[in-house]
Amino acid sequence: MKKSDRRSQRYSRWGALALVLAVCAGQQAQAKIDLRWSGKLQSDIRFRIGEVKSGDWYSQLTLPAGVSRNENIFKLKLEVEAGRFLGVADVDLVWTGYSAAPESFSDIFLREKIDPFRIEAHAAFIEAPDLFLEGLDLRIGQQVVAWGVGDQFNPTNTLNALDLEDPLLFGEQLANMMVRLDYNPYGDWIISGVLVPVFKPALLPPSAQLGPSDPTRLPFVDPAFKRRVQAEQALSKTLGFPAVVNSLIPVLPETSAENMQFSFRVAGNLGGHDIALNYYYGRTDIPQPWLNYSYTTPADNVCRQNADGQKECLSGITQVETFLGYPKMQMAGLNVAGEVNLLGWISDKIKSIGYRLELGVFFPQEATMVLLQEELDYGGIKLPAGEYDYQLNGKRPQVVEDRPFAKWTLGLDYTFNRHFYMNVQWVHGFPDEYGAGDFFHEGFTTIRGGAINRNAAYALSCAMADIPKGQKCAQEFTRPRLGDYLVLGTDFKFLDDALLIRLFLILDLTGIYEERWDTNIDARMRTHHHAFSSQGFSMVIFPEITYNVGHGVELSTGALIKLGDEKTKFGDPAAGGSELWTRARFSF
Repeated sequence: MKKSDRRSQRYSRWGALALVLAVCAGQQAQAKIDLRWSGKLQSDIRFRIGEVKSGDWYSQLTLPAGVSRNENIFKLKLEVEAGRFLGVADVDLVWTGYSAAPESFSDIFLREKIDPFRIEAHAAFIEAPDLFLEGLDLRIGQQVVAWGVGDQFNPTNTLNALDLEDPLLFGEQLANMMVRLDYNPYGDWIISGVLVPVFKPALLPPSAQLGPSDPTRLPFVDPAFKRRVQAEQALSKTLGFPAVVNSLIPVLPETSAENMQFSFRVAGNLGGHDIALNYYYGRTDIPQPWLNYSYTTPADNVCRQNADGQKECLSGITQVETFLGYPKMQMAGLNVAGEVNLLGWISDKIKSIGYRLELGVFFPQEATMVLLQEELDYGGIKLPAGEYDYQLNGKRPQVVEDRPFAKWTLGLDYTFNRHFYMNVQWVHGFPDEYGAGDFFHEGFTTIRGGAINRNAAYALSCAMADIPKGQKCAQEFTRPRLGDYLVLGTDFKFLDDALLIRLFLILDLTGIYEERWDTNIDARMRTHHHAFSSQGFSMVIFPEITYNVGHGVELSTGALIKLGDEKTKFGDPAAGGSELWTRARFSF
C-alpha cells in the first residue's frame, strides 16, 4: 500500500470522528445534546503450550512456546445525540506489550519503539434518521454491517473484511468507511443499500505465515498439472536446489469507482420468523496467489548433520516470490431465524427451540496464476528464463474456478433453564475456505505434497517423462476446498449469574485424503481418512471460566486447544497451536 493511501485512510478515520463532533456542535443551538459514554480496561496474557514449526530444515519457521500475547486495551465508546442526529465513535487504544526490535542504538531512546501501541477504530459514523422522508435513514462513516444470523459463522457477512488476528475474537470483522441507506416502507420490512468506496483485506493471524513455508502446498485446481509441478519440485530438491517461498506480497486493487463494493438487502418478518435476502458485489478478502517469480541463489555453508550422522549441504536455493490478489466475486444470501415449538402441546414446560439458517451462494471470478522464472541452473540441468511452459492448451493454471459454490450455517439453540444454554451448528465452509469443492462438486486443496525421492535418476525420469509427468511419483494429502464442521456451544451460569462456565467445540467432519500411485493396481489411488481416524481427526476445544467480581470487574481464564495431526485443519502449524489464556476486564 502506498504511503498516501495509508495517510488518507488514517485521515478518514479521524475525519469521520471530527465530523461527528462538528455536527453535534452545530446542533447545540437548536437541540439539546445528549452525551452517553462507556468503556473498558482489559489485560490479556496468553501462553503457547508448545513450540510450533513448519517447513524443512533449511526454511523452517517457528512460533516459540511461552508468552504469545501480552496486551492491554483501553476502549472508549462515545454516543452524541442532537435532535434526530446521532454520532458514534468506538475506539480502542492497544498497548501490544512487546518492544519493537531495535535496529540501532538510538531506537532504545524512542518510546514508540520500546512501548508501541496502535489505534483500532471500530466505529466513527453519523446517523441521520428520517433524512428526506419518513423511514429513510442514512449512516456515513467507519462501521460494521453484520447482516448474518449465524452464531460467529456468517458466510453472508461479506461487506466487512474478516478480523482473524485474535483467535479468541473469532467472528469479528474490520470496520470500514461505508455509506448505508435503510428504508422502512411498511411494517417490519426494511430495504437497505451499502456502498464501500475502498476495499479492505482480511486481517490474518501471525501463525498464517507458517502455511506458505511449505512450497508443496500448491494452489492449482488441475490435479495433473499439480502433480507435474510436485515432481519438478522434488527433482530440484534432489539436485540440491530446493524451493523456498521467501516472500509473500499482497497486491490490493486500485482505489477506483470500478473497484467499489456494494450490497442490497430486503429484510422483514413473516409469521414470526425473520427473513432476509441480500446481494453483494465485491471481492474475496482472503488472498489468492496470482503470480510466482522464481530464481536460484547460491547456498554457501547451508549444511546440517542428517539422521545418518553425515553432513548434508545444499548447492543453492530456488527462491520463490509469490504475489497475492483478491479476485472479484458476487454473493446471493439468505438468512432465516426464529423459534419453533413442535412439542409444546405435550407440556407448557417445554420451551421453543431457536433456529438459524444462513446461506451464501458465491459466484467467483476465475483466477489463474502466472509462473515466471529467471534461467534456473540445477548443476547442469538448465531451464530457460521466461514464462513457464504450462502445456495447458495455451491457458494458465487455475487457482480458483468460476464455478458457483455455497457456504452455510444451520444452527439450533435451546435454553433449558436459567443456568444452562446450548447451541449446535452445522457449518459448511470455514471462513478461510474459498472455491468450489465439496460433496456437490469435487475439488481439493493441497495440505501437504511432494514426490517420492528414491534417487536423482528416478526424480529426473519422473519429472521429465513425456506421459504423464509426475503421475507415478507425486503424492499428496488433500481435503475438499469446503469442509464440514460440527460446532457445539454450552453455557452454565451459577451464583446468580456471576459465574459463567463455557465450553465451545469444533469438530472437523471432513477428514483428509491421501493420494499416491499404487503399484498393485498400477494406477493412482485416493484413500479417505475419516474424521474419527487417527490421521483424519481434528478438533478445537475452547473451555472458559468467567467470574463477575462486581462493580464492572470480570476475571476470566481458559484454553484454546487444537487437536489433530499436522496435516489436518486444526493440527496444521498455520493454525497456531494450543494456548492458555487469562484476562482481567473493568467495564464502566
